[in-house]
Amino acid sequence: MSEKRDLFIVGAGGLGREVLIWTSAIPPEKRSWEVRGFLNSIPTALDGYDVALPILCDPLDFTYSGDEFVLCAIGDPCGKLRLCRTLLRRGARFASMHHPSAIVSRSAVLGPGCIAATCVIIGPGARIGAFSVVLGSTAIGVNAVIGEGTTVSAFSYVGDGAALGEGVFLGSHAIVMPGTIVGDGARIGARTVVSGTVPAGATFFGIPGEMLVDSASTLPAYGRP
Repeated sequence: MSEKRDLFIVGAGGLGREVLIWTSAIPPEKRSWEVRGFLNSIPTALDGYDVALPILCDPLDFTYSGDEFVLCAIGDPCGKLRLCRTLLRRGARFASMHHPSAIVSRSAVLGPGCIAATCVIIGPGARIGAFSVVLGSTAIGVNAVIGEGTTVSAFSYVGDGAALGEGVFLGSHAIVMPGTIVGDGARIGARTVVSGTVPAGATFFGIPGEMLVDSASTLPAYGRP
């Protein structure tokens, strides 16, 4: 086997620490990388936690050679998408990861930098955009489309043929009914059910979901350009 590449987790918050655990569950013979540490803007973010790997530096201060991999573990879609695109321009190379307990259809397509957590099911023909995070016990239906930078929280369901835009956030136990279209930057609250069309930048809560906010989606910059 060829020498394994270094992998760095971008983000050392709760999700970053979870990602470290998930990566360790992948048998060594099935991965082409070894996790070497975290890239995080707050150098003390791991203080008080029993984490063996260090924070090396801010992700915007790291020198990307293209020989290493990065995996972005940031839950907030807005900051995550802007940061990942900035790192791409600086030469970062993104790995994708799915936990061994995840069931990913052979015809599903996952973009670079995707994370599929424990017991996730991704159906046939589904397409998951770059830098998206699908958290535990979530089901993504047949031919569903998840836009880049989206975060789907645990125990959620995205129905067959549904389409989520870029930078969407789904709270835990959210349900996107089959065929629903969710616009860029929309936020679907926990235990909320949506169907039909959700406008870009809107926030929905309830069963059925009712719109609380309807504003243009923006992707604020993360740190320095």
